[in-house]
Amino acid sequence: MRKKSHILIAGAGEAGRMLLAEFVKRGRAVEIIGFVDDDPGKTGTVIDGKMVLGKTSDVTVILERNEVSRVIIAMPSAPHGSVNRVVGAIIAYNPGIHIHIIPQGEKFFDTVPLYPSLQEFTLSDLLKRDEYDVDIDAIEKKLSGRTILITGAGGSIGSEICRQLLKFNVGKIIAVGRGEFSIYTLVKSLNEYMDFMERKPRIVYRIADVKEGRMLEKVFQEHRPEIVFHAAAHKHVPLMEYNEGEAILNNVQGTRNVLDLSVRYGVDQFIFISTDKAVRPTSVMGATKRLAEMVTALYNGREGLRTAIVRFGNVIGSRGSVIPLFREQIERGGPVTVTDPGVTRYFMSIPEASLLVINAAALSGGGEIFVLDMGEQYLVQDIARRLIELYGYRPDIDIKIEFTGLRPGEKGYEELFYEDGDLVKTDNDKILVKMNNTGIPAQMIFDFLDREVQGLHELSSLAIRQRLKKLVPDYEFTEDRKDETEGRYVN
Repeated sequence: MRKKSHILIAGAGEAGRMLLAEFVKRGRAVEIIGFVDDDPGKTGTVIDGKMVLGKTSDVTVILERNEVSRVIIAMPSAPHGSVNRVVGAIIAYNPGIHIHIIPQGEKFFDTVPLYPSLQEFTLSDLLKRDEYDVDIDAIEKKLSGRTILITGAGGSIGSEICRQLLKFNVGKIIAVGRGEFSIYTLVKSLNEYMDFMERKPRIVYRIADVKEGRMLEKVFQEHRPEIVFHAAAHKHVPLMEYNEGEAILNNVQGTRNVLDLSVRYGVDQFIFISTDKAVRPTSVMGATKRLAEMVTALYNGREGLRTAIVRFGNVIGSRGSVIPLFREQIERGGPVTVTDPGVTRYFMSIPEASLLVINAAALSGGGEIFVLDMGEQYLVQDIARRLIELYGYRPDIDIKIEFTGLRPGEKGYEELFYEDGDLVKTDNDKILVKMNNTGIPAQMIFDFLDREVQGLHELSSLAIRQRLKKLVPDYEFTEDRKDETEGRYVN
């Protein structure tokens, strides 16, 4: 039996009305106790049988009177200050009340159900990020009716790309991942979403490893994708520092395998998901992603294949990122560990990054590096403090912050490009573009992939790094270092 809940919707506008209609359709209208809204003129009005109980500034009084267990913030167009005031009041009243929010991007899709896209309120919703837009018409034109394959589909970005693609009338989605549990989780998530959809695309789920070209070929042969989003990658910086061979096999050779199959089976477009860490890399992970960028560029134009790269920084809430770690530490009572007092990072929500990746694909003609405008960089220690406060604790008093030192391969700040003079704005202000130039002879790269990759297991860590350095000249590393993963948790 479903546990009885009392839900308050903050926002009695279009999004709030759509959300209520979905609860009614599912037979769960009884769970909604009513609305609050910024507009005092709406107080006392009734929407589909549910009353606007007061202004958002009255939220604590309404929470107390109605024993609310969950608040859904349906204010996708409201300024950050308005949302933050509501959240702050809820947390101050009772940190145990569950807060969910309609992601900002959802305001663009008024024909798509909102409920499955609700996300737990996190720090990304507190950051003062500019609003973003996407070209719906261009995306629809590019994707409508197409067969689209996503590698790394069980990961944070890959799974969100799958979810976002459901909004664009695609013909078929082929979700490929190597982790059975992550793909199982994706199946449950997309099934819930599609329960609300009138027209449902076909979705195929396949367990396959990008390093195993022959198994992956069976997927391409059977389903003949037209567009590929390649999100599969090892991305944990400290762990890849001590697993160099695996990082190259997965991030570089795996990318080449997918590119080879894309050429062989007539794929029209290949989008490579990259990272800020590929720019002037100081880590094995960053260097392998830069090398994979170079390989991707070399395939542009082969047998009609058009390739492009999309590069961005941290996304909040992704697996292995700092925010889930901070939350775990706070929920254990602390301390929260930050590597360095001055370390800064970009932060972007997973839905925003994924939508902009899809928009970049719609803009691509082949051969580009697209760079997402991540906004400002934030001090990571400030992020930790805000998250502690989000839980209702006082930083440095209730929950301590400890500085542990920069990790192997870690930068103190992020870079998304080499020279900003090469970047040009696209039709979307949040997406910048430049043409890719590897700077390294193609034969040198292919000789490495053809002759050396399979023998990496015979090389020392230093020898592998030296090979990477020849191919990625701006890769910087320390030759003499010990394995800091031994006997300790690497965060």
